[in-house]
Amino acid sequence: MQPRERKVMTPERALASIPLDLLNLLRNMIETESGVVLNDAKLPHLSSVVRSRLAALGIPDAPRYMEFLTQGERGAAERRDLVSDLLIGETSFFRAPVLFQEFEKVIFPGLLERGLHYPLPIWCAGCATGEEAYSVAIAALEGSGGRHTVPVTVRATDLHPRFLDTAREGVYAGQSLRDLPGRILERYFEPLGDGRYRVAEEVRRLVDFREMNLVDFLSAPLPSARYAAIFCRNVMIYFRSYTTRRLVERFHESLFDGGVLFLGHSETLWGITEVFRLEHLKKIFYYRKPPAESGPLRPAAASRSFGSSAPRQAVPRAEPPPPPLADRSPAMNLVLSAERLADEGRFEDAVAMCREAATLDPGSPEAEYLMAFLLRGRERHAEALYHAERALERDPRFVFADIEAAECLSGMGRAGEATLRWKRILRAIEEEVRLPRLSVGAGISPQMLRQYVLSRLPR
Repeated sequence: MQPRERKVMTPERALASIPLDLLNLLRNMIETESGVVLNDAKLPHLSSVVRSRLAALGIPDAPRYMEFLTQGERGAAERRDLVSDLLIGETSFFRAPVLFQEFEKVIFPGLLERGLHYPLPIWCAGCATGEEAYSVAIAALEGSGGRHTVPVTVRATDLHPRFLDTAREGVYAGQSLRDLPGRILERYFEPLGDGRYRVAEEVRRLVDFREMNLVDFLSAPLPSARYAAIFCRNVMIYFRSYTTRRLVERFHESLFDGGVLFLGHSETLWGITEVFRLEHLKKIFYYRKPPAESGPLRPAAASRSFGSSAPRQAVPRAEPPPPPLADRSPAMNLVLSAERLADEGRFEDAVAMCREAATLDPGSPEAEYLMAFLLRGRERHAEALYHAERALERDPRFVFADIEAAECLSGMGRAGEATLRWKRILRAIEEEVRLPRLSVGAGISPQMLRQYVLSRLPR
């Protein structure tokens, strides 16, 4: 007897399994419920998750599932579970380790120097299963050097009860622990003997997990509590720009003067708000709320006409043929659309589309590169440098991202670092390099690049 061939669940098959009109109703319901926006590229994933929910609940078809979603508390709970399953992503302790190192050694002590007092109140918004909130608490314990047993009080909130149950239990294994230094694992975790670890009581007592929908926070009365720091990393990438803008305004109102806001890797406030001041340390950047009397928090946005602000060195540019259709992923299509928006002067829309592309395909450097190019054009050099470096992390041969980084260093007055970067680029041009699949730089020969780089080196 021959084994039956297993059918692979392709995106097309997943999409076809649930009627499109029901999928559209579902994504509208999800956005109303949670603020999460699902574009057309996410519909196959939504269909696949709905099929899993049907199987788990024993509901025979999508129309009856839609009816179930409207049934009082049971329906509300299932809507939360559906969003939870849609957004399950990778999470771990000390994810982006350099952020927590800088928080422990520089940012946390700096908040105390600004006149805030122990215990510093901190909010982790969209805390998922708790790893980030516990990481903040551990970094604060380390930063206090044992002088305070309660250096912070962390309010950690999420929309999803199942995530919060895991967080409150504080038991983790495997991938969640992979970035933990051995000393931290031994000091702040208790082995359970089965490969899992429980967060120590001295850490757990610093964190209070509560259910909260950020969409409700937008219209609810502002809580009386204020915070020294707010972590909201990789949450707003799912929201529309007007939702993000309102949420950031509420965060601003919720912070003490001098308080800080941490966003995710591909998130920026450029084109969203001017009420925070950008600050950076090593490879991280974050936003600070300055005192009210300090006036504008950072330079006002330049004219929407690209390049009409301070003069900038123009990278060689040519109009290329578009990438072959076979090479166009959904993320690449978004990047190309973002470039067209930028050419039309719609920079905020272009950056928002770059963010969406980076979320859709975290491994592609084009979205990060184009965001760097656009931000540098508005003289947001620190943010632009960050995104240029992220593009290089994805592809070290992406020479135009290196050029953006060098231009940013020059714009920030870091001439020595810029010169070293230009020399490195000159060496790289002699080897195999990758050019962007965009109009910026397309059709440029290595000889033209070499001439451009030489023009940027000190005489």
